[in-house]
Amino acid sequence: MLARVSTSMLLCSSLVVAACGGGESSNTTADALAKLDQKAQAEKRRAEAEKAPPPKKKAGLAPGAVGAPWQREAVSGSLKTGTVLEYAQSGTDTKGKKVTDTYRCQVKKNDDKAAGIVCVQVEHPSKDPGAGQIATISWSKLSPFFAVERPSPEFAAREKVTVPAGEFDCVKAELKGFMGNHKTVWMAVDKPGIYAKVVDHGNANAPDDKTEMTYELKVINPAAG
Repeated sequence: MLARVSTSMLLCSSLVVAACGGGESSNTTADALAKLDQKAQAEKRRAEAEKAPPPKKKAGLAPGAVGAPWQREAVSGSLKTGTVLEYAQSGTDTKGKKVTDTYRCQVKKNDDKAAGIVCVQVEHPSKDPGAGQIATISWSKLSPFFAVERPSPEFAAREKVTVPAGEFDCVKAELKGFMGNHKTVWMAVDKPGIYAKVVDHGNANAPDDKTEMTYELKVINPAAG
């Protein structure tokens, strides 16, 4: 009888000590549970990351990169009907005559396939009957202004260009047309469809063509609304 009482008392004493939380084993158990919870949370985060779609690449050309800076959709979306650009024009025409003028270009219409544009000299309007008529230019990764026939663009360099309208981060490109026309253009990276500067070298297939004309952007008037 005495042995049973002693055993019961010892068992109760052990339970009381454990219940009071004073043992080292209690701390060890809590630490283990905390580590298990941390591991479970880490596994959950990893599983969610694997299910998440990859981050979208930013549109446009990376800083310092050389290549086509615009997409067709960006050009057509930027040059809305009513957009007006003005350039300071200087150089020599096809006959070698010096020219100084303001060259004004306007988007007269814009649909899914093409732009209807008009470009004229302001101070000394051309006497050509065709001047001022709407030219229809299909949308592409190039500007519809200063177009050449079936161009083969060569993206040459990344340059900062300062013109009357300000400083622009540009891709310099050589546009050589199927019929011999050659233009050097500076494509404003963050302004789809707009050249900050253009140098028209005339037609390489016409030996008597003395064109060497420079156009520097002066004004950008976006379409109203």
